[in-house]
Amino acid sequence: MKNNDYNIILVNLDGLRRDRVTKLKTFDLLKKESYFFENMDTVAPYTFASLHAIFSGMYPSKNGVNGYYNIFKFKKDRIKTITEYLHQTKFYTSCDVIDDSVIPRQGFDEFNIFDEETVNFSQRHSQIIKNLSKKEKFFLFLHYTETHRDLVREVVRKGKQESTNDKYYNSLKENSDRYNSYLPSCDKYISSIMKALEESKIKEKTILIFFSDHGTSIGEKEGEKFYGVFTYEYTLNVFCLINIPGITPKNIKKQCRTIDIFPTIMDITENVENNSDIQGSSLYELINDDESNERELFVETGGLYGPWPSPSKPNVFCVKINNKKLIYNETPQIWEFYDLIKDPCEKNNIYKSELSDVINLKKRLAHYLEINNLKINLK
Repeated sequence: MKNNDYNIILVNLDGLRRDRVTKLKTFDLLKKESYFFENMDTVAPYTFASLHAIFSGMYPSKNGVNGYYNIFKFKKDRIKTITEYLHQTKFYTSCDVIDDSVIPRQGFDEFNIFDEETVNFSQRHSQIIKNLSKKEKFFLFLHYTETHRDLVREVVRKGKQESTNDKYYNSLKENSDRYNSYLPSCDKYISSIMKALEESKIKEKTILIFFSDHGTSIGEKEGEKFYGVFTYEYTLNVFCLINIPGITPKNIKKQCRTIDIFPTIMDITENVENNSDIQGSSLYELINDDESNERELFVETGGLYGPWPSPSKPNVFCVKINNKKLIYNETPQIWEFYDLIKDPCEKNNIYKSELSDVINLKKRLAHYLEINNLKINLK
């Protein structure tokens, strides 16, 4: 069977931190028969920008969705999404999402929206898979937001009622334990997806991709209780698992980006249509060890909350190459530089002491700002 005859199910485990995913027993078992990209990073640490980047294969400022207030500015007349590519190659296309603006709508045969407050994800998504199993081949995007929902209830809504945030940032163990308490439900959800594939007798003809759109703060840095405010590792570090029947499993340790998912699906489905606007690169080049250099990461964000909110345009940027990371916070004009091998938690800003690395990364940051049409004065 050719890969373009397989079904494709793409599942976003919204807000699942990379350092927690290995605690999921079902996921860990699935890893042993899959490609696992353990050093994937998001190009935008909040859902709207991250998912539009994945569906377009482009950075947020290139595709138009580069701020919380810009969710309706996706350049749909100029950009062909992964859904559209699959639809034109005879995939029946479906999704189940939190609202109608979280991903681009074009290319879908059916576009389903769930009520996050009442949904039972395991039951609902299992039934969707069983219904679609009657199709010749399908592409399905599933949005699992239970972790996100519980965090909003327990952290964001309560936090707005507090007179001070000091208690939250001084309670890392409590915050971590709260986050860990959400993991069993996520593990059961993954198990339910696998069970639905087996019961529908389509497991052997389905490619399954699990990923996270962004990580989540548990109070590591004051000013960010959730995500989307800064570009520190705890919200950038995500993962991607690709399960294809019959492959030799492999853990890929090299750095990669969420925008690489689009061209990877194009490779999987043997879609040879050329699109020079895609800014990601296929993950198959890493699977086959065809790349010797580390992929560069560029990230942009603008917080809805935080110390310098900027929901209309990005105002925090970073580049990361070979575990060296440069951050520019435009609003207060603050630079940060971290050696992530020596300082993985980004506690020691050594911007002023690593001149050659800083100069090189500034050049790369200027390059990414230019190709994404961002007019930022790097002071």
